Amino acid sequence: MALTNVSLLLQKLKQSWLIENFPYKLQIPRAWAWKGIEGTQVSFARTPAFNKASLADLSTGTCDSEVTERTDSPDSEAVFELVSLMTRYQICMADLDRVRYPEQLKQIEFELAKIRLLYRYFQRLGETTGAVTTFPGLTGMVGTGQTIAMGGAALTFAAMDQAYNLIKSNQGRPTAIMSNSRAQRTFANLYFGAGAGEPPMVMDTWFDPIRGEITAGITSFKGTPWYINDLLDDLPGNQGIIYFMVLGDDEGPGHERGIVGLVPRDLADTWFIKREANGVVGTQVITAPDPGKPFTVQLPTLPTLDTWVSWPTGVAMGSQGSLSILSGFALVANLPVT
Repeated sequence: MALTNVSLLLQKLKQSWLIENFPYKLQIPRAWAWKGIEGTQVSFARTPAFNKASLADLSTGTCDSEVTERTDSPDSEAVFELVSLMTRYQICMADLDRVRYPEQLKQIEFELAKIRLLYRYFQRLGETTGAVTTFPGLTGMVGTGQTIAMGGAALTFAAMDQAYNLIKSNQGRPTAIMSNSRAQRTFANLYFGAGAGEPPMVMDTWFDPIRGEITAGITSFKGTPWYINDLLDDLPGNQGIIYFMVLGDDEGPGHERGIVGLVPRDLADTWFIKREANGVVGTQVITAPDPGKPFTVQLPTLPTLDTWVSWPTGVAMGSQGSLSILSGFALVANLPVT
């Protein structure tokens, strides 16, 4: 006997979202610090390192004690500017006509656009192009004497320790270490090669899609959590790079002015701006025959909903003691995958 509800049993539930099938591994955003600013720029006046041999005079309590004048004029001014990260997508009007819920289609594309912008932000941090003012990469922000270049040598604990201790802010303790997965695997291989098992871990909190907010262990070095950013490329010649960072800005007069992301203050809770316009995609070319003078006419074909999504953002760092870099070490080999 045929089932009366056989047609219902054969139905497939179509999920409403396009799925990013192979997302980039990106852990650093949950630790990143953000700063809302007025205007389009922030600037920091920096003073050079104090001379340990001439910090202050010792007074004996008499009024005629000589005190040396020590005016500390700014050594330099660092300026960081907002830029606009932008992406664009089009939806054919015919598709909007056919889709039962066109607002859902528009929302899907908007969500994907925001993902692309977020990816581009953290990809830019590893790039060396661009002026210091207009969203520099971390290698453009790092101070003199804050980078160790290993020249293709094997990664060592001694090199890691030296790069870690180049941090001056936060009493010499980075709050985050960042690299791509392969560089972290190279670090883990130091422990595996020594028969010491997994590298040390510290507790960290993030959102799990099934269990909600969870706290569990992640890789660390000297108690500092290590976050993966797979938008960072390997260096040429299969060499790696690791960033040691103090994230955050106490906005005080001292050196605790670390690395922060910039957003306009009035967009601190929304970030992304969407602009829509009706347009056309493609053209239809028609050539009109004329015995004396033939001419060509281009006509629009399909009407579209054209959407631009922008994110005014940037990166800034007050004290250059908040960043050090270990680069140029040989990366662990990648096995073939299928």
